[in-house]
Amino acid sequence: MILYGIVARNKNAIMDEITAKGLDIDQGMVLRMDDRLYYGSDAIHALALISSRSRIFNRINYWIFRSRIFSVWFYSILRFFRNQLLKLLGKTKINNLELPNNQKF
Repeated sequence: MILYGIVARNKNAIMDEITAKGLDIDQGMVLRMDDRLYYGSDAIHALALISSRSRIFNRINYWIFRSRIFSVWFYSILRFFRNQLLKLLGKTKINNLELPNNQKF
């Protein structure tokens, strides 16, 4: 399995699919696997389950996110700190859903 990253700020077919499903890319990561979209904590949980356990980072990642319940809890904390960092850096939201007054973190 090969994992590809995309630039969510650029218009592309995958972002069109994410937007059509109503997924807010500013509030959660998306994993597309086997023609299915996983969003937020489900995405990080799925990544943990399919990743190799060969290196220490992957083992830690698996240990933390193998539980769906813990993935929801921990992902929320990580998202909060990510949003705070982006706010501190003065970054704007991607706002793929084109919500009004939704440009800043």
